Amino acid sequence: MLKDRKNLWLLVWPAGMIIYAAARFSPFIAEYVFARGVYRVYGTVMSFITGWLPFSLAEWLLIAVPAAFAIWIVVSVFNIIINKEARVTRALNLVRGILVVPGVIFLWFMIGAGTNYYRYEFSSFSGLEIQKSTVDELHQLCRELVLKTNQAREEAVSSQQVFISSYSNRERGRQAHEAMKKLAEKYPVMKGYYPYYKPVFFSRVMSRFEITGVYFPWTVESNVNVDIPDYTIGATVCHELSHLRGFMREDEANYISYLACVGSDSPELKYSGYMLALTYSLNSLNGASPILHYQVVSCLSEGVLEDMREHNRYWKQFENTVYSEAGEKMNDTYLKANNQTDGTFSYGRMVDLLLAEQRASKTNE
Repeated sequence: MLKDRKNLWLLVWPAGMIIYAAARFSPFIAEYVFARGVYRVYGTVMSFITGWLPFSLAEWLLIAVPAAFAIWIVVSVFNIIINKEARVTRALNLVRGILVVPGVIFLWFMIGAGTNYYRYEFSSFSGLEIQKSTVDELHQLCRELVLKTNQAREEAVSSQQVFISSYSNRERGRQAHEAMKKLAEKYPVMKGYYPYYKPVFFSRVMSRFEITGVYFPWTVESNVNVDIPDYTIGATVCHELSHLRGFMREDEANYISYLACVGSDSPELKYSGYMLALTYSLNSLNGASPILHYQVVSCLSEGVLEDMREHNRYWKQFENTVYSEAGEKMNDTYLKANNQTDGTFSYGRMVDLLLAEQRASKTNE
């Protein structure tokens, strides 16, 4: 069978599985062979190439590739039916193609992101120790975040009306780019080339699936839904950019985004970062103690509350639809398939990192 060189393409499946197994069962290999080796080279080269494009290549590939694949199958089947003499050969070519294309996609995914799910956790680079926390610690974290968020809101915009960014998508991209570079000065593992994020043309469609951003490993692009409330865009951009450095776990990407945003020189980006941290922390506090949650929320400024109301109003229109449920199911399945057993709940574990940071800062006082 392998005498036909075209059949060598079938080796993409065992190649992908070998890479997957090596990374899954050896974090050392995942970290030093792939995350800091193969992926760093591949990611830098690919992001440099696609970074020059003013649009999201990923967005159009998601439309073009499935369509082209479907058309190819239909044409191939038609040719098999009408061409009796070469029917067996064409049928074998069709079967081979149906096997090879997903295999290439899988191998490409493993190189562009898959192995990074098994690398060392960001806490090993930050020095933070994650452990069980008390409700009092969570309460204290929320109170501190409320003060910082209120202040950041005042510095970003003086009006109590809904926050609207004064910057263009390109300018916000530049701010996020600088924030990630600044973060890399403290955490060398974050060093590398950062292209601009890609505003998605069909952002409203993403909202229908309740998706705010997507890292596309095949083109190494950070795609961001720019239809969402303005104050959330900055943190979303930094979240997706953190994936470019190989940190694929959602809780870590959120925490890295928070660090980049609050350490930024941009008041708007700082506000976005504090709101990200506050939202997840308040959700956790509400689950632990609704009474304390109410007390903390009552301390929020009117401007912050208005932004939260606008956030709720925006997402309310997409709740409990066929699209939103499909988006939730796809995202949950994808995360669980890639070493994040909590699925979509893994986003909330960002609070554990915030609590660890709080604990470490008090120890150093």
